[in-house]
Amino acid sequence: MTQHSRIFISYSHKDRDRADFLWRELCARGHAVFIDREGILETEHITNRIREMIVGADIVLLVLGANWIASPACRMELGFALDHNKRILPAAFEDVGADLPAEIKDINYVRFYGPGGAWADAIERLDTATDRDIDWIRLHTRFGEAAARFIAGEGAPPRGHELRAMRRWIEHHPKGAPDPTEDHWRYFKAGMARRKWGQIGAAVVVTLALTLATLGGMRAIATTQCEALRSGVRASEALDPVAAIETILTLADNSFCRASSAWLAVLGTLGETLRDQRLRATLTLPDPGAQVAAVLPGSGHLLALNADGGGAVLDLITGARIEDELPMPAQGGARRVLYDAGRFVLIHARRVTIWDPATRRGWGFAFANGGPVTHAALSPGGETLVVATGDDRLHFHSLASGRALRAAVDLGAPVRFLSFVPDRPRVVAAVGDMVRVIDLVPAAQGRRLAEPRTLPMPGEITAMSLSGNGSTVAVASGNVVGVWDLTTFEPIFAPDEYYYGPVDIRSLGLSPDGLQLAVGADDRAAGLQHARIHDVPSGKYSVTLQGHDSPVRSIRFLPGGRSVMTRDAAGVLRLYDVASGRPAPDAAPGMAEAVIATSQAMVRFEDAAGRARLAATGTEITLHRGQPRSVRLAHVDDAAPPFYNDRLSHDGLVTSMALSPDERLLVTGADDGRLYLWDAQTGLLLYTLGHAVQGLVTFVAADFSPSGDHIVSWDNHGTRRVWAVQPLTGDLFQTACRLLPVHDGVRRLAMPGAAAQDGADPCDAIPGMPRPGGVMWLAGGN
Repeated sequence: MTQHSRIFISYSHKDRDRADFLWRELCARGHAVFIDREGILETEHITNRIREMIVGADIVLLVLGANWIASPACRMELGFALDHNKRILPAAFEDVGADLPAEIKDINYVRFYGPGGAWADAIERLDTATDRDIDWIRLHTRFGEAAARFIAGEGAPPRGHELRAMRRWIEHHPKGAPDPTEDHWRYFKAGMARRKWGQIGAAVVVTLALTLATLGGMRAIATTQCEALRSGVRASEALDPVAAIETILTLADNSFCRASSAWLAVLGTLGETLRDQRLRATLTLPDPGAQVAAVLPGSGHLLALNADGGGAVLDLITGARIEDELPMPAQGGARRVLYDAGRFVLIHARRVTIWDPATRRGWGFAFANGGPVTHAALSPGGETLVVATGDDRLHFHSLASGRALRAAVDLGAPVRFLSFVPDRPRVVAAVGDMVRVIDLVPAAQGRRLAEPRTLPMPGEITAMSLSGNGSTVAVASGNVVGVWDLTTFEPIFAPDEYYYGPVDIRSLGLSPDGLQLAVGADDRAAGLQHARIHDVPSGKYSVTLQGHDSPVRSIRFLPGGRSVMTRDAAGVLRLYDVASGRPAPDAAPGMAEAVIATSQAMVRFEDAAGRARLAATGTEITLHRGQPRSVRLAHVDDAAPPFYNDRLSHDGLVTSMALSPDERLLVTGADDGRLYLWDAQTGLLLYTLGHAVQGLVTFVAADFSPSGDHIVSWDNHGTRRVWAVQPLTGDLFQTACRLLPVHDGVRRLAMPGAAAQDGADPCDAIPGMPRPGGVMWLAGGN
């Protein structure tokens, strides 16, 4: 894959047309371009946001001209970039040679004026210049970010492959490229010092091991290493998944410990780390019921609320129910329950209740004289509650004091949609045939309302959406869509028809950057349901989302902008890939019928033995009639590593069990309506999948497709589900290794005993679990 530069554009806000031209052209050529779209005042100090963009950039591109030279803000950006040894690339749009700052007088620049300075020609020269020595410069940026984390106390010095890569980077400094900074050298020297002490420590450990072998024998050595193994595993529980896997694999490599309890602790922690990292499944058949859906910040899980206000937290990829992550509020007769700014908003007839799941505390606000409550929204910081009532008024209340912040605002028409702009004290309300934008402006005594802005539409507004960065608003009225810039309040896409004929747009969803618009519409003449992704500002659609049988009532981009989540009038939730427009994954037609017709997944007891039995190459799985809630695993091969858990317990009675074709995964079903997916090598529970979410079932059965990448499940009501599974490969250690990042074709961690040959995956050579019968196996040891 071609590597392109990450570029920060430094410009005066008076030259925005030049900066926008560079931004568009460089983005079109595959560069990641950072630009402050809002600009900063000429006397304003450089902001933290701009500092972060400059630190993360490979190149700082200067839009040179008289305005840039006269701007103190631009000069501060240059100084910050020079302090971090960033590569400076001037793009001159005017002849300012005599006025150039001394720091950049000797830097060759790309000319966008004079002979040969046509913008179309100059941009090609600029594109070529940006990618010069890009591999070395990208490493300059990556090592600089790692050094910043280390100096801030949030990261460790480089080690192993990372340290060797940094040493090669320093030794192969291209001519004309920026020098390593002091932070780079500090980070590198800390790594070399750590390596030195590591070598000394390794020598001490070897000496100590030999001494202990002489004095206490091999059992004492194994006991010491087992305790070190347990300590390292406990410490890794607090690390992020990649760091935890690196730590555990390093600890396990060449360990003399052979105590079952220590290795079971390793397996348990490694299995918990793998969960949600490797095995991913997607519910591709409908699961109706959700009326409100919100993605929870941080975890990425999905909060699905039903029409009665009840709900559940689900894994966004699998549909599996997540227990006890988010305490649900008592509904208290609420007719609508929303999730906003990390809190639940319960809308009653004439009352709004705010419930904080973190503190389990609630606040109540009554609106006895204002008509029924129709909408409510919380400010981004969760300090202010804005409520729309049936008398066409907006009310503003403080959550801290419970008091009204100001008199209610009469909007003159019912509020159809209400939302706060992310990270800004600004309210956007769809009222009748217009959008009202209201700013809460700090004043000397409390806060007051700025003069509202009005964005007109030709008819009653039926849908509204804000971009994740708060820069753009899109609204629909019947078949007409309008998109506005919330900074300039100029139309990006003037209100115009999106479809031909009698089409009603039911829902809109702007991407986080405001450059794409997802539209859900109902074609009344043809009886079709449209779900499309359109380009902003051209309005042309690029992707069609198919599969819904009823109108799409909600459509939104997920954080990151790579996926779109839809919810139709029947409550069916679907997840689509933005690039392809297809559900992920797309199960083959008829696969469910083929699997069910040939499956042996149903539990059938042997009359004589009183048990159900699955025999595999290395494992025997049994379910006894007297213990219908537990499946037992047993090794056919006595030399196999121990199970982390050999008794697989269920909440319901087990009704089916099936192994994947490679015998690596085991799926079991129970009459509690759930599927349980296990690692057959260790007995680790990987996922609990909710097959039946409503009603009683007498059995749930599941089996793998012949390829092993799908699970089909069904119950006594005839309900069928298809789940896509990314199979595990190798033993648990090798599976964990394959999660580690790959850079330039090399895995981040190179294990001493896992040297790859001729480009082979080094994870294939990682030593597996110790097996009984080995020289150092101490069964029942410490």
